[in-house]
Amino acid sequence: YETDRLKPDADDSQIISCAISNGEHTVAYPWVGEAIIETSRLLRSPIPKIAANIKFEERWTRKVLGHGVRNWKRDTMQAAHVLNNEPGITSVKFQAFVRLGVGDYDSHIVPYFKSASSNAPNRIKELNLSDLLLYNGMDALLEFKIAEKQMKEMGDKI
Repeated sequence: YETDRLKPDADDSQIISCAISNGEHTVAYPWVGEAIIETSRLLRSPIPKIAANIKFEERWTRKVLGHGVRNWKRDTMQAAHVLNNEPGITSVKFQAFVRLGVGDYDSHIVPYFKSASSNAPNRIKELNLSDLLLYNGMDALLEFKIAEKQMKEMGDKI
């Protein structure tokens, strides 16, 4: 998810977009209409799910959709901690660089995610939707590819 703040506690907190990837196909979409219903169905399905920071995804899912996510398989941030407990290395951006060689893809987006506090709104709604969806899709694809590398290193599978 890309959201208008870090935490979903405020009554007016919103998911703005969502993206999913299976490593071959990636879809990023605005959080509206049928997309919400189908995302809810997917998240309740037995299909394995991967995320970077499951706590964030789970918290937003429970608040907005009223249910948790079924069949979490990997949190790339937690796996990064297991593989190397150095501080500051668990982000998708860092892992994408060291594991996949992907350089900066978000410096033009990140300033819009800043806010006064974790419950205060950020400026995500000021972003061009195409830019947001491209970023969201890149994040989803990179999370999947990072998870593949981590699982190979750790000897497990999706």
